[in-house]
Amino acid sequence: MTGVNPGEHGIYGFMDLQPHSYKMFFQNSGDVRAPSLWDILGQKTGNKNSSLLDKYRHKIKSPLRSIVLNVPQTYPAMEINGILTAGFVCPDFQKGTYPPSAYEYLNSIGYLTDIKLKNALSSPADFFKEAFLALEKRAEAYEHFLNDAPWDLFIGVITETDRIHHFFFNAAVAEDHPYHGIFVDFYRQLDKLIGRLFKRFMEITDGEGLFMTMSDHGFAEARQEVNINTWLQEVGFLKKDGRLDYFEQIGYGTRAFAMDPARIYVNTEHKYPRGEVKEVDRKRVAAELKNKLTGLVDGQGQPVIKAVYENEELYSGSDAALGPDLVCIAHAGFDLKSSMEKENVFGKGNFTGMHTQHDAHCILPNAIEINRQLHIEQLADIILTHFTGQP
Repeated sequence: MTGVNPGEHGIYGFMDLQPHSYKMFFQNSGDVRAPSLWDILGQKTGNKNSSLLDKYRHKIKSPLRSIVLNVPQTYPAMEINGILTAGFVCPDFQKGTYPPSAYEYLNSIGYLTDIKLKNALSSPADFFKEAFLALEKRAEAYEHFLNDAPWDLFIGVITETDRIHHFFFNAAVAEDHPYHGIFVDFYRQLDKLIGRLFKRFMEITDGEGLFMTMSDHGFAEARQEVNINTWLQEVGFLKKDGRLDYFEQIGYGTRAFAMDPARIYVNTEHKYPRGEVKEVDRKRVAAELKNKLTGLVDGQGQPVIKAVYENEELYSGSDAALGPDLVCIAHAGFDLKSSMEKENVFGKGNFTGMHTQHDAHCILPNAIEINRQLHIEQLADIILTHFTGQP
């Protein structure tokens, strides 16, 4: 939504550590350093800046109005030229919605910001029932705003596909699974919703609108969880103090630790309270660890890690140095985790499905010519080009 690299927007995962500490915090809308495309279009960028804003700052002739529904990590809702209600995590629905009139409407129809994930394990029938209800309420809200509110940019996110894939991906691929039918039916309902939105969108825009569907990742079967911090402890890179909690357990003698999703940080001197690796040695330690990671295999001798990227290969911008030193990509079926509590490197969690990096999708009109593999950073630029007519 910012159209720029993490090195500019500053977000590397859902959770991060407070500067010069091992204290975790959940990053929210206030932590995103780059303006979103609705900020740029609405000319409400505040003190945020980015290369994308520099490119389009003078091409947006007048403020444009956006409706932004259910985008993750937009909590708390910032003032925009339009309407915004936050996706997960949204602990306070009212604080997650702007303006107050939008909250009043959404609350009146029983709109759901998310569904109760605990039901997936304790009561699958209730889990699917709520997933269908959430989709129904999203459809009601999206069609209401599409038809009855002024907008130039309209964004709606469906979260429930992610939820049912994580807990019931096995139901998607096994026709004899007791929830296979309901899983497929969910997709039927989703397909009908997209069809209705597309038809109405084209009517409103006289067939000239840019209609896009996209996902930020794909899915695959989760065969094994692989806990990177337990492995780092086994190979001598991580020392823990079990008397403390979470990442505050990181003790003296630690050379590296991992955070989700598969981010590895060298425990560098002056960057962390118990950092012992000198900055001059950071690259050497990262290279040593990268070499060891490529040799990680499971109990059947299957290699776990498909690729390991260094910071400079992935990140660029003023905040690139805040990013991880290494990022791991696993072979299909290995779900990389970073718990500080697990005793075993390999295990089986509650998820039957896991995110993949290689098969996210984007469907665009044929009139937009794409002559190379699309990257997620390009999509905001494509949208802004549509509004300005200038790439």
